Amino acid sequence: MNFKQSDPELASIMENFINKVDSKSELLSNKQKELIKIVSLVTQQSKELLLYEIENALSLGLTPVEIKEAVYQCAPYSGFPRTVDAVHIVNKVFEKNNIDLPLEKQSTVTKHTVFEKGLTAQTTIFGENMRAIANGENTPNPAYYLITNCFGDYYTRNGLDLKTREMLTLCILINLGTENQIKAHINGNVNMGNDKAVIQEIIYQCLPYAGYPRTLNALNCLTEILQ
Repeated sequence: MNFKQSDPELASIMENFINKVDSKSELLSNKQKELIKIVSLVTQQSKELLLYEIENALSLGLTPVEIKEAVYQCAPYSGFPRTVDAVHIVNKVFEKNNIDLPLEKQSTVTKHTVFEKGLTAQTTIFGENMRAIANGENTPNPAYYLITNCFGDYYTRNGLDLKTREMLTLCILINLGTENQIKAHINGNVNMGNDKAVIQEIIYQCLPYAGYPRTLNALNCLTEILQ
């Protein structure tokens, strides 16, 4: 017996609310909304809802690469355990739909280029001041790991553009409730061309998954950053 059969009232409330949030969001495309749902469910360690959402994403025309890249984008923020569990769920849906695995390679870096390409992605989003402490392998560890892994291994991949990845990162952080990082990536989204109204809709799209406390905290961060 699935969730809709065992708990029809809660299932109805949930579906109606998600549809209500979707209908009030006029500045985001259906693809953006779907990608936000996917990263939210990955971050919240969902299983049954993620299974459904991957099926839904395929039916709406999202490509397997776009779906996988959204899931991969969660790794540097929510960690490998949640991401790998989500990958298994995605693969199960892909196999059911006769999608060959592994998908085509999307990485654009090597061990020789990952630092510079990661730094380029980071400075594109956050500004040239990010280069101030960048000094190759002599860069202090936190910054070095951010440049090479967070930005170098993920933001440089094909399949999703830089603006979309930065939007999804903000959604992941909203679901995690990490306010300092939310503030930083609100600025990152502004730098990538999302204004206050768009960011507000991005935050509301996370509401059914993150809940009210984290969503309200994110809205407070938005107000603080964009007075």
